[in-house]
Amino acid sequence: MLKIENKSQEEIAEIGKKIGEAFAAEKEGIVTMLTEEQTIRAFEIMTEYCYRSGKLYATSEKGEGYVAYWEKKTKPAIAPALHMIKRFLCELPLKACIAFAQSGGEQYAKIFKKEPNYIAVSMVAVLREFQGKGFMHKVLEQPFAEAKKKNIPCVLDTDTPLKVKKYARCGMKLCGEKKLKHGISLYTLVYSADN
Repeated sequence: MLKIENKSQEEIAEIGKKIGEAFAAEKEGIVTMLTEEQTIRAFEIMTEYCYRSGKLYATSEKGEGYVAYWEKKTKPAIAPALHMIKRFLCELPLKACIAFAQSGGEQYAKIFKKEPNYIAVSMVAVLREFQGKGFMHKVLEQPFAEAKKKNIPCVLDTDTPLKVKKYARCGMKLCGEKKLKHGISLYTLVYSADN
């Protein structure tokens, strides 16, 4: 995995667009509440946030897949978060902002609040042309390895049963579900050294 660094605004926007296209193509979960254009824009904004926060990684220079992750004990980057919120409010309709706020509720933070530390994974994406080729395992390899090395859990939230199955094949276990509006659920999964 490579940490994404030294990219121009245009390069980050292009990465975000590709990530957004991968999510928009799924046609289930939170993205069903948005137009394709809104989904792509939202992921462009979140990709920029993850990049500015130093949390964005790619499988290789080819960028087959991307992941953002961090440790619970890491202090959040305030300036990038405020910039992201401002962009959401200025560039997306309120309905889209609310939908993404629901999906980003960090349910794992509530379930694992007593854990002194964990690896939190966000925005796992394998670009459309690379899907079905084992890149999901590669995307999660580094966060899992760090969690195992530090003997802490690796956690994430997702919004579709299909993604739950994919993460389970990578070694994660379902540990929570919260019903959202419109028949959508937020699922929490965990990977630990003893999985």
